[in-house]
Amino acid sequence: MKWIVGVSIIASALGWAGTMTIPPATITPDEATLKYFPQETRSIAFVDVAALVNAPLVQDVLNKGQFNMLPQGLQEIVDKTGFDPRRDLNHVTVGYISTRERLIVADARYDTFKAEQFLKDQGKSSETYLGRVVYRDADFAVTFLDGVVLLGSDSAVRSAIDRITYPGSVQIGSDLLQAIRTIEAGSQMWAVGSFDQQDLPAGVYQSTPAAEILKSLRSGTWQMRVDRDLHGRATADFVDAQSAGSVTDMVRGLIAVAKLQTAKQQPDLLHVLDGIQVSNTGSSVVAQIDEPGDLLIKLQGVRSRAAFK
Repeated sequence: MKWIVGVSIIASALGWAGTMTIPPATITPDEATLKYFPQETRSIAFVDVAALVNAPLVQDVLNKGQFNMLPQGLQEIVDKTGFDPRRDLNHVTVGYISTRERLIVADARYDTFKAEQFLKDQGKSSETYLGRVVYRDADFAVTFLDGVVLLGSDSAVRSAIDRITYPGSVQIGSDLLQAIRTIEAGSQMWAVGSFDQQDLPAGVYQSTPAAEILKSLRSGTWQMRVDRDLHGRATADFVDAQSAGSVTDMVRGLIAVAKLQTAKQQPDLLHVLDGIQVSNTGSSVVAQIDEPGDLLIKLQGVRSRAAFK
C-alpha cells in the first residue's frame, strides 16, 4: 500500500507543477463592439461597469455610503431620464482614433424617448444621417441605437454609423487585436494601444530626462481586476532596452523616495507602495500592482474624513 501513497504524492506534485506553467486565460475581442471603430484607431480602453460594480470590494465601498453622490450634471440626467449609470450601464469602450477624434460606445439600458427629449431640452441641434438621428453640440455628437449609445467627435460618430450601415468595413488593426488578446480574462478594466509624441502635452516636449524617456515609448497595455482586492498590471514597450531600463530605475527611485517620506507618517500608504513591483526585460517594462482591499477602504475612509475637516 505504501507505493500507492508514494505514487499519489508524486502525481499531486506533478499536477501542481503543471498548473504553475499554465498561462492565464485571456479575453476574446468583442467584435460586436469593435465593429464601430475604424482601422486607424490607435488605442482602445474598456470598462465592464456592471462587473466592476458587483465586485466584492466595490460593493463594500458602496455599502459604506462612499461614492453614492453623483456629480450635479450626472444627477440631472438621472432625474430627467431615469438612467442611472450605477444600475443601467453595462460596459463602455473608448477608442482614441487621432488627436482630434474619439469614439465612445456605451452598452446600456435606457429609454430612448426620454434620452432624446433631454438633449432637445438642452438645446442640442439634430439631423438625420443614414436613418439615425444625430444630436450635436459643436464638434461633439451622440446618437442612440438599440441598447447602444455612440458619442464622441462628430466625424467619429458618423463613421461608426457608416460602418454599421454598410457592413464589410475593415476592422481595427491586427496589432490592437493582438494586444487585446493578451488581456487576462476577468479584468474589468483594460486599455491597449500605440503611442506617439503628438500625444504628449505641450510642456512635456521640454528637454528633461522624463520627457526624453516618454518620447521613446511605443505602445503599452494596462489591465485591472477587482475582487476583494485590487490587481493590476501595466506593460510599456520602448524603442530600446536602454530606455526601458531608465524607466524602471526612475520609477523604482520615485517609489523609494515616497516610502522614505511616508514610512513614519503614513504606514498604511507604505503598505500600498509595497504592493507595486516594477521590472524590465529587454525593451519592455512591467508594473505589477496587488493591493489588499481592506487597506484601500481604510485609506479612502481617511481621505473622506480629512475632506470634511
